[in-house]
Amino acid sequence: MGAIAIIGGTGFIGRYLLSAIEKEGKKELRVLSRNPPKESVAGISWRKFDVARPESFESALENCDLVYYLPGILAETRDQKYEDIHYRGVVESLRILARNPPSRFIHVSAIGAAINAPSAYHRTKKKAEEAVASSGIPFTIVRPSLVFGDGDKSINQFITFGRTLHVLPMIGPGTARIQPVFAGDLASILARIPDRPEMAGKILEVAGPRIYTYREMMESIRKSLHLKAPILAAPVAAMMASGVIQKLLLPKPFLTPDVIRMALSDNVAQRNSAVTDFGMNLISLESWLESKGI
Repeated sequence: MGAIAIIGGTGFIGRYLLSAIEKEGKKELRVLSRNPPKESVAGISWRKFDVARPESFESALENCDLVYYLPGILAETRDQKYEDIHYRGVVESLRILARNPPSRFIHVSAIGAAINAPSAYHRTKKKAEEAVASSGIPFTIVRPSLVFGDGDKSINQFITFGRTLHVLPMIGPGTARIQPVFAGDLASILARIPDRPEMAGKILEVAGPRIYTYREMMESIRKSLHLKAPILAAPVAAMMASGVIQKLLLPKPFLTPDVIRMALSDNVAQRNSAVTDFGMNLISLESWLESKGI
């Protein structure tokens, strides 16, 4: 196999994927990131990835046999927008790759991606999917549900709230359904896709072993970590007002109107490829929390 490029390889999912690929002994890894580390690592070439300057990563995508596109943000910040990270970065990458197409372009999207989705997060993910599908480059699109693991910005944030503020905040009644998947399981699937030619041209939904309502997920977090934190169901209108204020005033808000819209929408797989296609024994949220001994 030729060079493997992982765009967003220093991010949360990227670190798990890098570990999964390294275990397979595949060589010549090019990791593209907004802020690549300065230290060298055997077998890994760190490259700059700047959506505003496509010329900064053109050489990194030359003669690649496999390219992963992982970048994603839950909440927009002053210097990171959904349109740039989810869509424009994909389009620029595909434009460069069109000169010498890889054998596969693997794009990490999200369950719920749709042009008419309530959230801009999911709308921009869908725009990117359409660009990938129409590029003429062999592709596989992977749509995970909420991803948890070391360094995630969702479950770990709830843990922090529970341990420091002694409360588990929840938006609205918590009736929306979610199917969280462990980042290590997602990374294992991503690493195995290139060896499955039948996955070319497919959209795969990947989720965990259990479907929760948000309230049930909060209860599982509380029980697994032995927290004495009550679950606080905040009114949607109040949370939306807080999200608007945070988006206006904070450089890196943790709650925005878009994040709220996502929390009020179901996020479950129609067909969980982790089980149906890969036959995986998936790690549950509870077992991960308990194994960490947090």
